[in-house]
Amino acid sequence: MVVGVNRFRENRAKPFEHHAIISRVAHFPLTHWVFSVSDGRPHTRSGMVAVLATMLDRRSMSFRARVYRRIEAALVIIGLLAMVVMTVTSLAETTRQLASSVLIGVMVLFVLDAAVRIVLSHAISAHERLETEDGESGRWVGTAWGALDVLSVLPMAIAAPFYWTPAGAPLLASLWLLRFVRYSRGGRILSTVILREREPILGVLLLFAMVLTGGAVLGYLAERNAQPAVFTSLGTSLWWAITTLTTTGYGDMVPVTPLGRMVGGAVMIGGLGTISLLAGILATGFAAELKRTEFLRSWDMISKVSFFEDAGAATIADVASLLRPRDFPARSVVTRRGQPGDCMYFIVDGEVEILIEPRPVRLGPGAFFGEIAILTGAPRNATVITTKVTQLLTLDIADFRALAASRPELTDLIRKEAERRLGQAPSQETDTSNPGEKS
Repeated sequence: MVVGVNRFRENRAKPFEHHAIISRVAHFPLTHWVFSVSDGRPHTRSGMVAVLATMLDRRSMSFRARVYRRIEAALVIIGLLAMVVMTVTSLAETTRQLASSVLIGVMVLFVLDAAVRIVLSHAISAHERLETEDGESGRWVGTAWGALDVLSVLPMAIAAPFYWTPAGAPLLASLWLLRFVRYSRGGRILSTVILREREPILGVLLLFAMVLTGGAVLGYLAERNAQPAVFTSLGTSLWWAITTLTTTGYGDMVPVTPLGRMVGGAVMIGGLGTISLLAGILATGFAAELKRTEFLRSWDMISKVSFFEDAGAATIADVASLLRPRDFPARSVVTRRGQPGDCMYFIVDGEVEILIEPRPVRLGPGAFFGEIAILTGAPRNATVITTKVTQLLTLDIADFRALAASRPELTDLIRKEAERRLGQAPSQETDTSNPGEKS
């Protein structure tokens, strides 16, 4: 026992001697949740707060965050299935009771999730680098994502004690789908498109209202005498115009007079035109906004790559339209040996490891790899994995040829680096130096 205590004290006095060993152990999934990769020791309270903030960060690519998001998605799906089972009256009562218990359990977990997020509001905000107008760290609970998280679970939690029936509080589980909004850029892009294209959209909606109202009035005048029990008022005629304009046609109201059928045909054609026009405006705006967002992101990432540090704005603009940003979690396979080489990669942030003999080689920010395969047409000659969360820019073979035509000076540098690597021994085939710093 005394020997064990003495060894423990010695280890505490020399923590850095065991750093590498514990860091390797920390890569395993089970111990990864217990040890801090920074120093290999069990997390203190502040360390656990940092771990929870990282895990709850909607943009984090860490192992914990990815596992937590998968568990969250599974719980949402299980809860929605339980909600559906509770409304099926033909099932046995025990089955419905089990579904009710499952739904309550999922609700409790989501309430705990919301409580933890509220308690750690400052930590989550700091981790996500949210800034308020006064320059200080903002609170997560005051953001749109925080409001969605709370509103997705709060109504059901409030109504559950008072109205837990198949047609009551359990139906509010459908609000849990809002939890996925925080991970999607589509909603933000769509709102931006609607704001920017509001004038054309309002014009299409005005045309829609004119066709709808005109069709309802003409349909009522044409059918009110022939079908007084069907077209009883302008309100019922509006219902017919809506179903006709959207080409739904439930069949509950059908014009029988020649004029009524002509009006119905004109309303259907007008509906197809207005809906197609609205869809075209939104689709074009969505594609343009997505392209603009990716361009700005690529520009920002390219500016961090030392290979392009001497390139002018015109060159970066040309390259930004060709490169595609990709995020990889730690220990992810980027390429495999023997695969066709259809693209090359530039490292923006993070680190990759080239698995070659006799020892692996690591590349950091500013370096690039994969150029040999697209230049020679040969399969990949090594497997590449990430050692940490890594941001890469990919350039596929078609865009590489386009870049060679528009910016030959850049592709010449890539070719020289590839020739240098091919001319080296197999053990040094991939250099760890930054090609952007070579003369």
